[in-house]
Amino acid sequence: MSKKILVVEDQEDNRRILRDLLTSVGHDMLEVEDGEAAIAAAKQYRPDLILMDIQLPVMDGYEATRRIKADPELRAIPIIVVTSYALSGDEDKARLSGCDAYVAKPYSPMTILEVVRYLEALHAGERPARVPRGLEPFTPDVVPVSAGLAETPAPAMVACASSGALPAISASLPPQTEPRLGDAGVLEALTG
Repeated sequence: MSKKILVVEDQEDNRRILRDLLTSVGHDMLEVEDGEAAIAAAKQYRPDLILMDIQLPVMDGYEATRRIKADPELRAIPIIVVTSYALSGDEDKARLSGCDAYVAKPYSPMTILEVVRYLEALHAGERPARVPRGLEPFTPDVVPVSAGLAETPAPAMVACASSGALPAISASLPPQTEPRLGDAGVLEALTG
């Protein structure tokens, strides 16, 4: 089934490679060149998936991802970071901004298609047997403050979420003086 995929990439050569790859397997592709345009396109077109570069003009991919994931109407859209910005810690930074997968350039076309198919299957409610490289669960001992929650032990929160005890998760959080956009998304992901 054809999917609408938003590609956020400022380099024409990289967009052309993804265009050729994705259209060859029947997907429709929307293209934008910066993070601000990515947010606008996500709101306007509601893509099934976003492939996001990190090093972008106007607004980088981390911030664009954070803003898309903070929007209740957009947060369910899977975002795959596809970047040559692959230094130590960058994958964690990308995941903390809200991305669902991380693929470093150069990549094989099969890697991109495998990750796209895997996320499509999950979105359709299926449980694929094999997890593609780059989609291994992100399970730190502590959920960082930048993820929208205070430093609360993640295993305890996952246990509460698995048992349906959302009040216990809320009770484990320190009082907040102002709401944080990320809290709802993190709780939704845990209970998902």
